[in-house]
Amino acid sequence: MDNLNNHMKLIKAKNLNIAYVGDFVNHGKSLATTGTPILLLLSEFTNIDTIDIYCPFLNENPEQIKLPSKIKVIESYKYDDAFSILKLIKLRKLNYDKIIFNLMPTAYGNSNIANMFGLLIPLILNKLFKMKNIVLVYHNSTFTNDIRKLGYNTFYDKIRGLILSQIEKILFKNIDTYVFLQLYKKRIDEKIGKNKVRYLNGRYLEAVTSIYFNNLKDNDKIIINDDSDIKILLHGSWGPQKNLELALKILYNLKIKGFSFKLRISGGINHHFPSYEAKFKDLLSKYSIIIDSYLGYVKEKDIYSLFVDTDLIILPYNTPGGHSGVLEQAMFYEIPTVAIDFPEYKEQSENVDFVTLTSQENLEKTVEEILLKLKRRKEIKIKSKIIETMNNMRELIL
Repeated sequence: MDNLNNHMKLIKAKNLNIAYVGDFVNHGKSLATTGTPILLLLSEFTNIDTIDIYCPFLNENPEQIKLPSKIKVIESYKYDDAFSILKLIKLRKLNYDKIIFNLMPTAYGNSNIANMFGLLIPLILNKLFKMKNIVLVYHNSTFTNDIRKLGYNTFYDKIRGLILSQIEKILFKNIDTYVFLQLYKKRIDEKIGKNKVRYLNGRYLEAVTSIYFNNLKDNDKIIINDDSDIKILLHGSWGPQKNLELALKILYNLKIKGFSFKLRISGGINHHFPSYEAKFKDLLSKYSIIIDSYLGYVKEKDIYSLFVDTDLIILPYNTPGGHSGVLEQAMFYEIPTVAIDFPEYKEQSENVDFVTLTSQENLEKTVEEILLKLKRRKEIKIKSKIIETMNNMRELIL
């Protein structure tokens, strides 16, 4: 019966015109890593005619890319500019079959007013203009994450969190919303009761963009050529939610013990925490003796070559900010990974034998054990994973 219902939904969904609101490659900072692969995958569906992307204006130093012909980029607003964000109300006049908002509480920059307007836009369209074709993809929430551990720990942040929770509660009870963790669906259910939040499987999602931009999506697999150096990668958007110092300290200790490896650090500073940059630079300087290179921000196309040339990834988080994109990338590229044992990562890595979860206290011991028995992969499957992820994203248009 479920298969029949899904089949009927697909029949009704023929020739869809989709609108998307949120970050996209070269446009925005926070959620492009999820928004871009979602839209690339949706562009593969024959029952979708057009995808119009309402996104922030172009970033500095954009990478050169070629997008599918179905996708049209419409630069529509600026981060932290509440007035430009409010103009998204114009979507009420446009005839889309689905409007997908890619959201989190800080999706529109560092301005509280801009972020509030960004969350209110889909609510206004739904309640005031009676639009029932709106879907939210929501990443973290006051109901799913401890905002204090994420770095928002002032009295003002507490008041802001209380207001935000009321807005989120109304959103979740009125608009179809997808979260990438069953754990988060459960937490929301427990805290607000009946709602319209559903689970969407995000397995491998953040790895898709680089595969597309390297024209590899139709390859069954790629062959890995090993060299003599073990390469360890610390990758992410760096801020107080990650414990970079712990990772550097334990890797320094392992060097002292005689382990041989090359250490690369990549990723920029989380733009919500610009003050963290000074500490970040201090750490790079303090542990420069073991750091072979700091790559800074890595463009989407270059993610592929970086991850293919990595033998071990360490995720030294203080607290999870939600579904981990770096973990999904690591699993796509089948890289042995050591992460802190949080429920989010336990769910994401279920049945993945090359991901090891541990405590911060046991991180050094765990990494040492992994290095002693490390076996390098010979090949990486690609096409089957792309198909799996594409089928998961189908849920957004049913």
